[in-house]
Amino acid sequence: MAAVHTWYTGKFGGDPVCPFSTIADAVATWPETATAVAVRLDQAGNVELCAPLGLADLLAGVWRRNPRRASMRVSLARLARHQPAERWPGVRVIPPR
Repeated sequence: MAAVHTWYTGKFGGDPVCPFSTIADAVATWPETATAVAVRLDQAGNVELCAPLGLADLLAGVWRRNPRRASMRVSLARLARHQPAERWPGVRVIPPR
């Protein structure tokens, strides 16, 4: 399992991160709901999809804060830095609240 809990706070600040028990648990904490998706090939070459928050925001082009990990401060900073509506004109931004 990944060791995110050993470096996350040092890199991003905030509260300590508990170790994750599964990949889905870790992916569910990614900062925007549309990015909380992981894909891999299994040993047989089949695609495995991990989308613990679903695919609705990704497929609809919605940028929305995932409150599980991204604080309001972090989310607003990410929104200002990435400027998703300017970068991707079809994206609908749900302002953090």
